[in-house]
Amino acid sequence: MDSGGKFLAIGSVIIIAVILQVVLVMAGPKDTPGHAAVEFSKAYFMLDGDMTERLCSEVDENDGSEVVADYLQRMAAAARTEGFAPSWKKMALSHIEIETRMVDDNTAQVHLSCHRRRSPNLIFGAVAKVFFLSDSYPVDATLTVVKENGRWKVCGRPFSLVGS
Repeated sequence: MDSGGKFLAIGSVIIIAVILQVVLVMAGPKDTPGHAAVEFSKAYFMLDGDMTERLCSEVDENDGSEVVADYLQRMAAAARTEGFAPSWKKMALSHIEIETRMVDDNTAQVHLSCHRRRSPNLIFGAVAKVFFLSDSYPVDATLTVVKENGRWKVCGRPFSLVGS
């Protein structure tokens, strides 16, 4: 019957949806203390060397990449000791909740509460979650985040990054 009107309506809805999606992506997450803490934490537990980008110069003093490399080597050694590949130590975060308390304009305390679950690869993580094959471990930490060069970065001794 009036198939031209149906196509016009469907086409209009699709065009509006695409425009709305572009606007929402452009208005995406801004660099906030909470965003920095979550980004660092995800990289930390997934053993991603890119966590160096979210470390402040205080941690970086002795070459932050060295601190991160040392942490990654410690985790790989621990996995090998247990008889697994280094990727076995990777953990994915879920149910992330943050509470940010601004200390001053350039310093914040971010309290992070979440759960971590073993995720050596994407498929294992998904299957383990669906079939309850791996345990979930709580993470409850407070990270100090400072603004350096216009970006929020994690300082102090986050988790066990800096070895004893």
